[in-house]
Amino acid sequence: MSSIFRITKKDLRKFLPKRADSANKTHGGKCLIIAGSEGMWGACYLSALAALRVGAGYVYLPSTIKNLTEHPDFLSYEISEKMNLNHYKALAIGPGITITPKIKKLFHHIEKEFNNPVIIDAGALELVKKIKTNWIITPHEGELAKLLNISSDEIRKDRFKAAQMAQEKFGGIIVLKGHHTLVATKSMIYKIQTGNKALAKAGTGDVLTGMIVGFLSQGLKPTHAAVLACGVHGYIADRWVKDKDYLSLMASDLIDEIPRALFTLRKKK
Repeated sequence: MSSIFRITKKDLRKFLPKRADSANKTHGGKCLIIAGSEGMWGACYLSALAALRVGAGYVYLPSTIKNLTEHPDFLSYEISEKMNLNHYKALAIGPGITITPKIKKLFHHIEKEFNNPVIIDAGALELVKKIKTNWIITPHEGELAKLLNISSDEIRKDRFKAAQMAQEKFGGIIVLKGHHTLVATKSMIYKIQTGNKALAKAGTGDVLTGMIVGFLSQGLKPTHAAVLACGVHGYIADRWVKDKDYLSLMASDLIDEIPRALFTLRKKK
């Protein structure tokens, strides 16, 4: 059985990336987010905005993304199964995507050619068989049930066991989203003590994926990036319900609140 470590908001500060006064945009790193498809373009922008908000220096999106020219903060790149991935510090794939033959070829190209961290979420989870030690998958209970070929009820009965089963089967780092999100590695399971039911809304997982890849692009270790992103994600929701109704939180609100949350965590001793 893996050891269990509980992460509270007091633990988050030590994981925050630091930036020298003389730093420039290259210190934030370059990340690529492969996301969005017809009817789900918003997932791409939620992930990309979150990555920028947590400090990524450059965020690249597929040139095919709808309305990309209306978003001057992002750079674009033509996606292909032969694309050069060498200059990206981290990559995320899955939010809002539809699996097509082209996406499958691209995924296999990433598996073969990319050795830096990758976050696999949402639609791309169906392509997962075995992942590298520095890769991360981010399923919710329903998605993990499909991956493990068991019921969601079985996962809810013992989330720790399910996260450990997934780690043993797929390798890498498993982020099992839900009430007290779990981050499972080969030797440790981190239980995130922040977060609440306000996060039960479409798009919040896309924001989390963007936060993880944004932290990764700054050079954080994959486990630290996952733990920090999950912790901050939940911390924002906890702050929200202090003076707002939990039903009102939207995924875009999480992005708007990232600057204040990071500022507060960084200043608290």
